[in-house]
Amino acid sequence: MVKNTMTPTTNTAVKFEHIGAARLYNGSVRIDIKTMQAVIPAGEIRRLEERWPAPVYDISEVMKSADAAPVGKAWITRSGKAVMISINDVQYVSPLAQVKGMLKGERKYANVSMMREVQPVAATTQQTEAAA
Repeated sequence: MVKNTMTPTTNTAVKFEHIGAARLYNGSVRIDIKTMQAVIPAGEIRRLEERWPAPVYDISEVMKSADAAPVGKAWITRSGKAVMISINDVQYVSPLAQVKGMLKGERKYANVSMMREVQPVAATTQQTEAAA
């Protein structure tokens, strides 16, 4: 008999920190985050709805040049419950139900949160004891 002694490495505690909102603005999705403003162009919304990654642009770069390069992408998760937004290698998440409601005009905005890994209490107390 073979015994599996491996433990899963993907089971991490995550805390969602509300950091901004996504709003429909002239057909495009404007993402307002504490540190920046980004946009998913109106022509790319359909691509996102069809479960393809959509490019995300920095609004300040788009205002300077129409040929701005994307700073990230947005996609619907495999579970179909959220929209992941990656901007400059920082990941944000928004509930898909809220995004769909916003796109239909039923909601004013969709919450955007940042995922932060939560340190277990035992690990933090061991670190403080070692430092003392």
